[in-house]
Amino acid sequence: MRSIRALRGAFALVAIGLAMAGGAAAQQPPQQAPQQAPMREITLQNETDLVLQNFYLFTPNAQDRGQDRLGRDTVPQGATFRLRLGRVQNCTWDAVAIFQDGSEDVRRRVDICRTQRLVYGDPALPTLEAEIANRSDIVLRELYAAPARPEPNAAPRAADAWGPDRLGAGVIDANASFRLRMRTRDCAFDIRAVYADDREEVKQGLDLCANRTVAFDRSGIPRPPTQSVALVNRHLATVQEVYVSPSTDSDWGPDRLGAATLLQGQETVVQVEGGCEADIRIVFPNGGAEEAREVNICDQPRIVIAPGWVVQRIEEAPVPATTPAPSPGSFRLRNAGPLPVVEVYAAPPGAPRGADRLGADVLPVGDAMDLPGLEGGACAADLVVVFRDGREVTRPGVDLCRGEEIEVR
Repeated sequence: MRSIRALRGAFALVAIGLAMAGGAAAQQPPQQAPQQAPMREITLQNETDLVLQNFYLFTPNAQDRGQDRLGRDTVPQGATFRLRLGRVQNCTWDAVAIFQDGSEDVRRRVDICRTQRLVYGDPALPTLEAEIANRSDIVLRELYAAPARPEPNAAPRAADAWGPDRLGAGVIDANASFRLRMRTRDCAFDIRAVYADDREEVKQGLDLCANRTVAFDRSGIPRPPTQSVALVNRHLATVQEVYVSPSTDSDWGPDRLGAATLLQGQETVVQVEGGCEADIRIVFPNGGAEEAREVNICDQPRIVIAPGWVVQRIEEAPVPATTPAPSPGSFRLRNAGPLPVVEVYAAPPGAPRGADRLGADVLPVGDAMDLPGLEGGACAADLVVVFRDGREVTRPGVDLCRGEEIEVR
């Protein structure tokens, strides 16, 4: 009996222990899920007088800066930009701001949990604004402003001493204006404008506090000497357009005839700024064109435009007993027609014409010229020759590698 009672007591103790363990387990608080990192953002405040173009935020000692946090955005002068970083746990970052002149503001170990606004520049400096008006008929491409120098007769500033281009990636169109904004206590400034034709106009000692509008109209550009040249049309057709520009210019400039034309027998006088050497281009109603380069208009103030006028005439030399073959990679074309050849096209059969192989040259009547062959040394080509009157001669399937003259008429 005692053994049975002992077993009953043991079972009772086990039951009591299990009940106590279950109660303790029920009283334990449930485990919490890990907390998400908070959403973080910072504000960039640009109180400089330059556009903030790039911004990098990266962990200290990182191998590289990572991506530009602004992406396609920029922060103009006097503006703010809210930069959302997403859910990040880290508070300490290195920050690099890059401005339009390439200068960098580097800040190490910035605590963005405590400092959520990054201010660039001095907001205590007053803002000076002036309207820059382009009253010329040419785009104003660059604009520079620098504090005026006290010496009135000081040597001109070097190009790299003017500071950044205040227009950045923009321009001031003809008869348009631009709001120049600067953080400064100065009032006296020198301003330099650069036009699309590379001409410069500089205004010195401007008091922008007293006069908030500055107009550029090219009147301050030193005028180069002007030459007059008369063009007489003795050609076989009306001249639709005439371009005359100094040989040092990179483009032809405006059509000197405007809405008019130059009929056969007529002449026109053109004023050319610059030195004596000028380039002349005439365009016919059918689109054909002729050019003469580096013409001395001081020695030739009257130029007769006639067939062959663009070709320099030299004394005829004795014809050698044997004519050398065309140079490798080229073919020889002879003009047996009644007019000069103004365009030549050669392309593989069935392909587009491609570029004019004569370029600015003209092939006079009776002359021959070596022209570049097909790319890669191919031989078979469709040949198209255009005469001055617009007539085209097509020679399909010509062998450009045969080493013989190709005659067209």
